[in-house]
Amino acid sequence: MSTRIQRNRRLAPWALIALLAVGSGVRGFGSGSALLRVASQPAGAQIFLDGLQQQDVTPQTIQHIDPGQHLLEIRKDGFQSQRRTVALLEGEKTTAEFKLEPLKGLVLVQTLPPGAEVNVDGAFRGKTPLMLTDLAAGDHDVVLRTEGYQPRKLPLQIKDRVPIKLSTDLASDSATLKISSEPAGASVLLNGATRGTTPCTIDRIPSGTVDIEISLKGFASHRSQIVLKAGDVVDVPAPLKAVPAALTVHSIPSQARVYVNNQFQGEAPVAMTNLPPGEYRLRAEKRGYETDARNITLKPEDQVTEEFRLQRNTGGLVIVTEPPGVKVFVDEDDAGTTEASAANPQVSDPLRVSFIGKGEHWLKLVKPGYAHTPVKFTIDTDNLVTRTEHLKRLFIPNTIIRTGATAEESYTGVLIRKHPNGSVELELRPGIVKTFEASEIKSLGPLGEKK
Repeated sequence: MSTRIQRNRRLAPWALIALLAVGSGVRGFGSGSALLRVASQPAGAQIFLDGLQQQDVTPQTIQHIDPGQHLLEIRKDGFQSQRRTVALLEGEKTTAEFKLEPLKGLVLVQTLPPGAEVNVDGAFRGKTPLMLTDLAAGDHDVVLRTEGYQPRKLPLQIKDRVPIKLSTDLASDSATLKISSEPAGASVLLNGATRGTTPCTIDRIPSGTVDIEISLKGFASHRSQIVLKAGDVVDVPAPLKAVPAALTVHSIPSQARVYVNNQFQGEAPVAMTNLPPGEYRLRAEKRGYETDARNITLKPEDQVTEEFRLQRNTGGLVIVTEPPGVKVFVDEDDAGTTEASAANPQVSDPLRVSFIGKGEHWLKLVKPGYAHTPVKFTIDTDNLVTRTEHLKRLFIPNTIIRTGATAEESYTGVLIRKHPNGSVELELRPGIVKTFEASEIKSLGPLGEKK
């Protein structure tokens, strides 16, 4: 009994090792395995053996490794990963040491405008555009500065070697005005100082209130007041209003009818104001003269005088009729009525018809009880045509005179004339005229009038 106990005591350490091996699932180190010690500067790197992460970080000794080639990799935040192939012999004890290189980022810094100073973590590194290749992994503060612009602070985090583009527009430390006008070419005054002509951009304007005046000859000035802050970019459009023009139109001879863009404006001379600048069509018309027309261009503030010298294009007609009292028509237009001559009541005084256009025309005469055949006449410019026309009297009774109550005392015929003393001449039959004294006339009236 005691002998078995002693044997068990003598074998107890080996039994313990076997028990630990079985419990941990790791084959005990012996002639069939290798041992690898992994160290790094700095320490604390993760260890991957054949892609499997080990439980501990460097420094660490890995036991019970099968002999042969193995891929060893270590990783540590902020440092470049490293890989190495190790060949282990059976029963060999090997050490693998790594010197880790800090991880450096790739950063391109750009600004608009370019040329800004770049400070990283308080250290000047150059001017944009700038490529940084030596920044360690982690968080950094990037400050950008250039004259005329507000400083800009940007955060930067570098995690790996993947390139980073850091781009930004810098805000001006003053204001900018972009001034335009319609039409262009206007002078720009800023707080009373000349700053160019439109369109223009004015920068480096201090914060505060500014007075703007935009002026162009012939146009009303545009004025405005703007409150600016640093970094403001303000568009100032200025639609300029043209100053009206004035136009006076004369004609020779005067009193021609004046039209502007086909709108009647009056008889010359005509004065017009407040006309917008632009193109206009003028026309002058006067009876008996050739119509004249022209185009003109009015500019802002223009004071223009236009004169039309009209050329006569008509003639005239002088007509005497026998008998008088005849209505005269020229081309169906009523030209007036002839009047009896004081010297000879049987003939009219001359009737003048003016402003008859050049060319052929028709003359028609009308008087009740008379017949007239229309005649053609020709007019030349400034030519006066004289005609004497005899009308054929028709016997158409139109008047009844009663000298008594019986039918034998009633007379019908054509009224020739009434004399101032009351006596009446009546044509009883063609060519037979009877004079009735006023004392014998009981009644006088149109034919058909009842007694």
